[in-house]
Amino acid sequence: MRDAAYDDFIDKLRSSCDIVEVIAEYVPLKKKGNNFWGCCPFHSEKTASFSVNPAKGFFYCFGCQAGGNVFTFLMKVENISFWDAAKQLANKLNIPLPEKEKSAQELAREREITSLYKVNQMASEFFHSCLMNTNYGVKPLQYLHERGVAREAMIEYQIGFAPPGWDKLFTSFRSRGVEPELLLNAGLIMQRASGNGFYDRFRERIMFPICDVRGRVIGFGGRVMDGDQPKYLNSPETKVFNKRRVLYGFDKAERHIRSSGQAIVVEGYMDLITAQVSGVHNAVASLGTAFSVEQSRLLLRCASEIVFAYDSDAAGQNATARALAMVRDQGASVRVISVPDGKDPDEFIRRQGAEAFQLLIDKAPAFLEYMLRQSLRDTDYSTLEGKVSVVGKLLPALAVSDNAVEVNAYIVKIAQILALDEQSIRSELRKFQTSQQTNLVTKQKKEVFAGSRKMNEATHQAEQLLIRLMCENQQFIEVIQERLNISSIQDQNHLEIIHSIYITYEQKNDFDPAAITSELTEPAAAEFSQIMMSESNFDDIQRILSDCLRTIQVAYLNHLYEQHRLRADELERLGDSSFLQELAESQRIKNEINKIHKLQ
Repeated sequence: MRDAAYDDFIDKLRSSCDIVEVIAEYVPLKKKGNNFWGCCPFHSEKTASFSVNPAKGFFYCFGCQAGGNVFTFLMKVENISFWDAAKQLANKLNIPLPEKEKSAQELAREREITSLYKVNQMASEFFHSCLMNTNYGVKPLQYLHERGVAREAMIEYQIGFAPPGWDKLFTSFRSRGVEPELLLNAGLIMQRASGNGFYDRFRERIMFPICDVRGRVIGFGGRVMDGDQPKYLNSPETKVFNKRRVLYGFDKAERHIRSSGQAIVVEGYMDLITAQVSGVHNAVASLGTAFSVEQSRLLLRCASEIVFAYDSDAAGQNATARALAMVRDQGASVRVISVPDGKDPDEFIRRQGAEAFQLLIDKAPAFLEYMLRQSLRDTDYSTLEGKVSVVGKLLPALAVSDNAVEVNAYIVKIAQILALDEQSIRSELRKFQTSQQTNLVTKQKKEVFAGSRKMNEATHQAEQLLIRLMCENQQFIEVIQERLNISSIQDQNHLEIIHSIYITYEQKNDFDPAAITSELTEPAAAEFSQIMMSESNFDDIQRILSDCLRTIQVAYLNHLYEQHRLRADELERLGDSSFLQELAESQRIKNEINKIHKLQ
């Protein structure tokens, strides 16, 4: 249960922080009018529909309908609890935390998380010892030496080896009193198909501990030394590990990324270790070829430029293309390293040296240049079909660029290379952009329609206006409480919002509208944000108030009228004389509706 000190702490946090400043660490924002706009971090989009209002303390995406206050944003973007979001803001603002009594559930979760960190650290030490101190490590040590990994690097990155056999780790940990349930929750063991007994998830693999930003072991990546499949095996998702939200080596690279403003993204564990050891300290690995939106946001909090150095094989290049498009949607400057002769960064650095790799970084082409080179390399553009294919591949890349000068220069360049008319390329680009925008609008309309409630549009707008009037003119709250039958509110989100307004107002007799957002369910918080982000002005507030109350009341009475009328029809079919009472009530309601209309 919260107390006054806790409430004061939360109010102080909310009033002290700049929501624009907080969100700008995750989303590049541009000021337009009273709001700041950017591409939504919660869904993929090319046209900015994510808006932040600093005066009101709200954000809202008109594309995916995500919305709320600064706490809601941090909870959603970081996938953390409200209290963790509050602590993050408090640390940022140097505001001391109040003493907060934790619930039994919170204490149990903390114990579980602590246990997971502990057992992962134990597993890391177990694997490392197997590599460095036992006969199991003879073959993997030879393999690592042949790959150019020095003993110092093995120690620094705590590289290990999962021994052969089905249950070496399980048996060792059980003898030390570790419960199977904890090992299961950490993803270190698996239950046999028969349901009787357990076996190790990782066997006969070189093991790379994966750490969070604080250097705590949260999972593992295991690599085979022969041709077995899968080549790499990562830990499953747990309460401390989600591979979409972590980058291998980020804990060591973060300060270098911040100081340089640049992040180098490689594909695998060996690529990362070789790069960092050779002096490319701002390198991270994406745990495979799939680079996620969450990983992109993690890097963009530290750097404005991301340079990709994935393998030069087909899989690596396809992954590069996907990552480039996604990162550009996030507003980043991106470039691509083309490693010569189909080599991966690990092999290239070992053979050519760190200086040669740094030269590749310095000469890495920008997004559009890379896409142009790839399209020309992969297509025979001597034919008309080839020219059309190249233009088709480049249209999405041209469409996502927000630099008109850059786009114009590349259209000229493409036209010259393909011997095409510039205007024809511009025309195709306009058609592509129009098609994309039309598809986006259609999708948004479908989403809104699918999630909307069956209620009169005028009533829906009246309920929204009523909420705005209460928040912007708090003297109306008591008036509305007296005149509004709360049962007449049809939209459940609106009902939840109004209840919260009433409760907060009664407790404080004054309130910041953004304060109640954290008390709402996610759909209600998003709806409340949309309402508060609207910019319409009212000429006659009293008239607007009366119109809203009347519209809501009439809609409610119409609903009651239909209920009684249908009930009367049903009773009459059943031969029940009480249908006359239902008819009488429906007529009374009808008369009340007519009376209201006459007073307009």
